Amino acid sequence: MNNAPNALPRTRTGGFVLYLWIVVIGLYPLYQYNVDPDGTSYLTIARRYADGDFVTAVNGLWSPWACWLTALLMKVGVAAIPASIAVNTAGATGFLLASHSLFRYYNLPAKSIRWFLAGITFFLCFAVYWQTFDDLWGCFLMLVVLRMVLSHAFLLQWWRWVVLGLVGALAYFAKAYSFPYFVLAAGGSLLLTAPRKVVAVLAMVVAMMVLLLVALPWLYALHTKYGMWTTSVAGPLNMSWYLIGHPLWKPEIGILVPPVYPDSVYYWEDPWYANGQLVHWWQSAHLMWRQVLRLGYNTLMMVRCMAEISLWLPVVAVAVLWQFVTTYRSQLRAYKVLAIFFLALPLGYLLVHIEARYLWVMLPLACIAAVQPATEGLVPARLRAYWVPMLAVSVCLFPAWQLVDMSGVGKKEHRLAAMLNKAGIREQSFITNMHPRHMSKVMYFSGNRFYVVNKQVPTAHEDTTANADTLLQEANRYGVPYYLYVPAGAGWLINPGFAEIFGTGMLPHNAAVSYKKILSDPASGIILYQIAQ
Repeated sequence: MNNAPNALPRTRTGGFVLYLWIVVIGLYPLYQYNVDPDGTSYLTIARRYADGDFVTAVNGLWSPWACWLTALLMKVGVAAIPASIAVNTAGATGFLLASHSLFRYYNLPAKSIRWFLAGITFFLCFAVYWQTFDDLWGCFLMLVVLRMVLSHAFLLQWWRWVVLGLVGALAYFAKAYSFPYFVLAAGGSLLLTAPRKVVAVLAMVVAMMVLLLVALPWLYALHTKYGMWTTSVAGPLNMSWYLIGHPLWKPEIGILVPPVYPDSVYYWEDPWYANGQLVHWWQSAHLMWRQVLRLGYNTLMMVRCMAEISLWLPVVAVAVLWQFVTTYRSQLRAYKVLAIFFLALPLGYLLVHIEARYLWVMLPLACIAAVQPATEGLVPARLRAYWVPMLAVSVCLFPAWQLVDMSGVGKKEHRLAAMLNKAGIREQSFITNMHPRHMSKVMYFSGNRFYVVNKQVPTAHEDTTANADTLLQEANRYGVPYYLYVPAGAGWLINPGFAEIFGTGMLPHNAAVSYKKILSDPASGIILYQIAQ
């Protein structure tokens, strides 16, 4: 294949973009309440920006770009959830257009491009609702970075270096991991493939200076809030949590983890303020061994995550790695750059934690890489006519399954939240035996907050009744007036950590405690109690 396009395929993306928009709008009634715990944090932060509450809105865990865009739409009257879906759809549109640009650059056959765009468009209809914030914009902007690095004029025009730094800064704002990925992928590909190394180094230095200059106000805001220079607190927190399997809370946190701010849904908006000691793998031989195990586990999980994107992606990944190692010197620069961007993506995640959405950038790159063996005769002749359609269809399998599974998710929580609001309960505090995954939605939809049960309870006893008494003392300490009780029959809603510590819950066993029944939900059996001592 050529290193740059000659006869560009006659394909258009307008129809695919229109299809994406129509399907996303059509799916909205089914998925409008599908707000995960991360989403409640992002939406809360977007509201803070829209309200002008910039001090508490600054957050080192959740990337700001989609929050800023969502807040702008909220300022002109768009409701929070539709605004976030619109912003995410814009990111998905950019992802689609950037993928098409790369397909054209690599001279993929027009028929293959149409197949791949069809599969990616369907995938994006799912991705918009699977992860409302963060990932799609980060993927789109890093695909733009790749396209810029591939340009033959890149090293010849200094203004392109400046633009690369600007795009890299936006990618960092969209997803914090884009910062190290930008350095590793863009810097690595320039230094390893450019014929003029000095110019490549100069280009990367200029791009990094621009990136840091654009990001400096945000970096300073993080420094002011957290007292340290950092691009994100997500890396240190996640590395510590996944290394030992759970957070280590501050000493003053007992059996309940409080919300970080009075109007937070719960502590997950900014867990840095609840987290105590950070653990690092180099602190002991035991932790080093755990890091090795984590690396092995995440490698296995990476294969599973790739298969979620496409059943063929693990095979393509092995082929890309093999070709990169064995035929690097003979490869054209375009394929060296592609391989570097492809292989560099999961490296940081392998140390900590990995999910399929972290690897979405790989999808269009895998489409390009997968066509190469077919053109070189590595795919059996009887399969060549079906190879690209098989790849495109495989991209749709997991999204199709999940779209069915996700239908109506969050609707029950929204209905329960409406019951709370109808009873006049708003801006109040709760404890509950409901799983935080569900309770976070109930609290967000109703405008309330809840205290999460600390699974590493320092005062836990084998006697669940004694633990329940301790929980009541903690509720009294924080002035929490409400207890939302989920009966055993609704097991899918129950927090397993709560059940392990407190048994069936803290229903009346103590004569000194009064439980006033406020309301009940006949459909689920959930009861709201007011607690008084």
